[in-house]
Amino acid sequence: MNVFLRLYGNLVDSLSFSAPLRKMRRELNAKIDAPSSIALSPESHPLGVNRWFKKRRMSIAESYITVVTELESCHSQSRLEALKALAAVALNPKSLSMPLNTARVQLALIKEAVKHRHDKRRQLELLADFSLSTAAQRQVITRLCDELNIVELPEAGLRLSDFSYGWDCHVHDSTTYGRKNPTQLVIDAFIKGISRLTIAYGSASDREKMGEALEAGRLLGVGVRIALEFSAYFQDRRFHYLAALPDLPDAQALEAYLSRHEASLAEFFQGLEKNREFRTQAIGALIDAFNSAHLESLNEGYPDQPMYRLGALDLDGLAKAFPTVSVNRSHLAEYLYAQYLPILRNRQRMLKVLRAEARSLKAEGKLDDDACAAAEKRYGALKKELKSLTPELLLHRFFSGPEVQDYKTVFGDLRDVAGALKEAGCELTLICPLEHGLEPALRLLETLEGIVDNVEVYNTQDAIQRDPKETLAFAHHLNALNKGIKGKAGFKPLCGSDAMGRNPKIPGMGFIYETAIAGPRRKGYLNRHIPLPAFISAMVASEGKAVDDMAASGANIYSMGKIAEGVQAAREPGDGTSKPLIEPLRAWRYFNPLFKEAAYAAIGFTVAATFIGPPYALLWLFITGFRNAIADLAATRGTKLSEWKLKSVNFDNVAQSLFWTGFSVPILGFVKSSFDIVWPWAHDGLLFNMIKFFFISFANGAYLATHNTIRGFEKEVVRANFFRSVIAWPFATLFAPLGNLMGIPSIVQAKIWSDFVAGFIEGSGKYAKILKLRRKSLLELLPQVAQAEGDSHCMAVIDLLYLFHEEPRTQSSLRSVFHPPAVAKLLLGKPGLAERPTTLPEIRAALSREGLGKHLVDYILTRYDEERASDLVDLVNDALPEIQTWLRRLEAKAEKGALKKP
Repeated sequence: MNVFLRLYGNLVDSLSFSAPLRKMRRELNAKIDAPSSIALSPESHPLGVNRWFKKRRMSIAESYITVVTELESCHSQSRLEALKALAAVALNPKSLSMPLNTARVQLALIKEAVKHRHDKRRQLELLADFSLSTAAQRQVITRLCDELNIVELPEAGLRLSDFSYGWDCHVHDSTTYGRKNPTQLVIDAFIKGISRLTIAYGSASDREKMGEALEAGRLLGVGVRIALEFSAYFQDRRFHYLAALPDLPDAQALEAYLSRHEASLAEFFQGLEKNREFRTQAIGALIDAFNSAHLESLNEGYPDQPMYRLGALDLDGLAKAFPTVSVNRSHLAEYLYAQYLPILRNRQRMLKVLRAEARSLKAEGKLDDDACAAAEKRYGALKKELKSLTPELLLHRFFSGPEVQDYKTVFGDLRDVAGALKEAGCELTLICPLEHGLEPALRLLETLEGIVDNVEVYNTQDAIQRDPKETLAFAHHLNALNKGIKGKAGFKPLCGSDAMGRNPKIPGMGFIYETAIAGPRRKGYLNRHIPLPAFISAMVASEGKAVDDMAASGANIYSMGKIAEGVQAAREPGDGTSKPLIEPLRAWRYFNPLFKEAAYAAIGFTVAATFIGPPYALLWLFITGFRNAIADLAATRGTKLSEWKLKSVNFDNVAQSLFWTGFSVPILGFVKSSFDIVWPWAHDGLLFNMIKFFFISFANGAYLATHNTIRGFEKEVVRANFFRSVIAWPFATLFAPLGNLMGIPSIVQAKIWSDFVAGFIEGSGKYAKILKLRRKSLLELLPQVAQAEGDSHCMAVIDLLYLFHEEPRTQSSLRSVFHPPAVAKLLLGKPGLAERPTTLPEIRAALSREGLGKHLVDYILTRYDEERASDLVDLVNDALPEIQTWLRRLEAKAEKGALKKP
């Protein structure tokens, strides 16, 4: 059985995916393994010249790899430059259908592909899904959202911050307790669908990372708020607070704010720095305690060789592993994990060999049963330890507990700093109030009225490991306090994840109201995510107003963070672990496209030939394939046959059309034969043909609408394909005598006219779609082309030359921008105020400026490598005179009145 499964797996792998996709995976992994080799191209329009050199998914992947591999603060700018390139591509999808969800899905796919570096098949699946997502069919995007466990959002706009989708009032990046740098954290928030995010920092000296977070949010359209976390004593216990700064749009506004309040908040800022010193001292003490109390026992019984013995931990090593000025116990646990894991693996390899020797000696009678059992037990215990090892386990084992002394804080009482913070426009929030238990939290809460604005009534990190009754008891007490506060706002309840991205067993960041979740698979998303208690949801929704227990079911809030099924067990080196079985449906989904398309066509032909014979089956499929191909070519390349290219034909769509049209033959044949049976008069004449073709056409339209819906086409396409058969009905009726004379079956006649009409409908629809996409790109480019100078001007001109020379329908799109004819207005709709284009004379003047060619060549030679520069110089040489001549002719025609001005 194992041999059969292995052969099956190998066969599936060999028949899956295309050669170009496998090549792309190798390119991706080369970038992952050598991120220093990534050279980001000059900023270009997402659909501009950079697509000449690099596929969309590779552009996103390279930018993402740069973001996740540059961890130090000094690389904030390079991360932001990479994010800017990533956002430009991701937020400009090639489809107008579902831009927000498509962008989020594609970013998630690339993120997962980078994450699964050592899983060849999974990487190929993710890259194949990226190709599938490019068309942005609603059915595909909805399914991928579900598979990636991200919420599907309403398509109201690309900027999440403009809408109330997900939010989180308390998260961490790598500056404090988190695992991810600020840019990476904001990317994750965008993928999840989070509109607003509050990130906690430990010191005002972290302003570079704070500015990075704000800029990352601005680029991706995620609202980011900066908060400073600090602690103050209450009855000899440290409680934690967030001082959330006012909403700041970017890094410049942050710098201005901090400079403006540098004097008034000087004492607070100095206290944060002193606390940071105390925290570092406490970490140093933990390292010393570990080295003296635990190191010897961890190494006991193993050879005195570096590969088998854990070395002493030290602060310098911790600082190298985590290049941040604020280290904490989580960092220390991850540092120990990174040091200890390879040691355990080496020990496992050694003990595995010793176990084999013990078994051999026992078989020879040279070793007793107890000694052999001891070797087996020792190997088994180590294997178990290796599989269960996590940073969280080490944190709780060595660096937690009542015996561990926490760091001190300089803030003796919250009132000492609250006044200055309030005057500076900060909001104060009590976070993780139950960290010392319920009773201390309730006593503290009684003293905070008028001092604290918000209370974190739900903290995911705390609540997931706490008795829910305790969390609810605190919430009810807070609600009772709000009821007693008269004439002013009470404590505003908030929920924060306190997410660090470290423990996969605790949900990550983000909360969302159930009503904000869209799509047909929303129920599955809700089933996989944890709801907050109904009473707490109602409190958060009330924003500080007291709520009734009876009304607590009105607002349902869900955590957007997922819980992993468990930490993946480490595989034993060389244990021959088999690959997971690939289900047949999944194997078919990723089957090699050429084989898959051939199978679709063969099945469609076989079904059709069974009912109407091979000759008419060939004609039937030829009509369908020819119509699809011509519609693609005419829509993308126009009517000039010399410009038609096979790459413009969507062969996957053609193959699926051949498959489905084959099954329409028996359906239409059944309708026609049934009609012949029930028709009581002569089977000839205008009335007979009219009614016969009505039923055939109606059945054909219903079948088209059905399989179009199954394939996930947009509703507009489904409706068009239904009515195309209705439109074809009179043509089939009128030309029936000629078809009958030629001996063509009635259903074939109906098919011919249906596809004849479909050619015009599909061609015009695809043409309108391409025109809209190209028009959108041109409306973004032309204002930059019209400006006199600057790098953005040069890049915009090169992008325009690329579109004009290489991309189909650019000339038609330019005409629709400058002088939209009636048909363009019909297809594109009336332009909005934001779409008022740059005028034709402005563009012609900008592209006819003296010395422009030399200026573009200078720009290219200073910013591109030799190979790309050569191609781009050729582009300028060929396309610049061509577009100059074309614009002169267009302007001359406009002046003569040959083209109607808008």
